[in-house]
Amino acid sequence: MRMTVVLAAALLTGLVGCTSGHENSTDQTATFDSVTEIRTIAPVDAGGNATPGYTGRNVPTFAPLDCFTDITGGLRCSDTPEGLRFCVEAGQTTAACLADPRDTEFGYVGATLTFMTDVSPYVPAGLDLADGSHCTLGRNPMAMATGNTQFVHVYGCTDGPTQGVYVQPLAEIGNPVRNVIDRTSDRWTVQGGDDTGPTRTVEVAVAYELFSR
Repeated sequence: MRMTVVLAAALLTGLVGCTSGHENSTDQTATFDSVTEIRTIAPVDAGGNATPGYTGRNVPTFAPLDCFTDITGGLRCSDTPEGLRFCVEAGQTTAACLADPRDTEFGYVGATLTFMTDVSPYVPAGLDLADGSHCTLGRNPMAMATGNTQFVHVYGCTDGPTQGVYVQPLAEIGNPVRNVIDRTSDRWTVQGGDDTGPTRTVEVAVAYELFSR
């Protein structure tokens, strides 16, 4: 009986395609008994000390960086050296910043911190897709678009067949980047492809969520 239900569900999945972004096609078999693993990036503890598995080093700057809460739930700092794009609070005047959400070494930088109120849903700093692609949030996702400029290029990807993750801008006022991930099931999905299209539905195996303390 279970096999009949699974086969019917798989057939239905093949018949129903996603319609957001480019001329979409779905070429992956759904994984019914799995969920997206969420890894919380926490390079420092409440005292600003490196947590187990992370190492920190001081990164000199000419002046304190201006840091503010961004869509990841962490901090975005202006003019970070060495490509340190993903930051969390490490003290009243210090941020701990990573170049990539998968890194285990971070830099301590002097910063002026500004925190916004709730900015959920948070957008993960990185995604590992089921097709093997490793995707990292662009520094300014809204400034990047595909060849068809109505579709926003949100994540850049390497190490797999997917070159980017895309979202279709909302007709109403709002930030379309917050809708880049379909979270309606435990196994998240995104629209992956390249700037020439078409996109396809790809499952998210791992999401790296960044949070300040």
